[in-house]
Amino acid sequence: MDVKKIANVGVLTALSLILMLLIKIPYPPMPFLLYDPGDIPILIIGFLFGPVAALISTLINSIIMAAFVGDGIYGALMHFLSTGALVGVAAYIYHKSHNKKGAVKGLIAGTLAMVAIMVPANLVITPIFMGVDYKQVLSMILPFILPFNLIKALTNSMVTFLVYKRIADFLRRTGLLRIDNTIKV
Repeated sequence: MDVKKIANVGVLTALSLILMLLIKIPYPPMPFLLYDPGDIPILIIGFLFGPVAALISTLINSIIMAAFVGDGIYGALMHFLSTGALVGVAAYIYHKSHNKKGAVKGLIAGTLAMVAIMVPANLVITPIFMGVDYKQVLSMILPFILPFNLIKALTNSMVTFLVYKRIADFLRRTGLLRIDNTIKV
């Protein structure tokens, strides 16, 4: 990566962390499940620079959250799995098909990947780290955990779709992003 790419990824990663810290909306049926828009800057990283950059950003945020926010290893692992599935799949598909249709397909597939990965992750990881019974977690999957992840991923995907082009165009106009480093939507 060149210096401008590293700077862009760094700024967007920091913005993601700030959004995660400042905006936390509880999911009413299960108030410990919190919506945050932190995936939006990481999705933008994925669209601009590819899935590897997005996954690195996700890993950095997960480590920072574990170290400084109090989410611990459990929170970091769950964040990396959920966000990693969303951004990794979305960015991979978008980079295979560099247009609006590819962006939509990528965001939908990423949303489905996030939902799909969080079902087994919650069934395996949550009982271990939270000390709850597997059957208790299983009873929460369909009515609470699955809809929460679907809502979170869809919301962040829709916002990304709406703001990505403006952000990419701004970065190009200001010279912070070379045109050949990104793909137009």
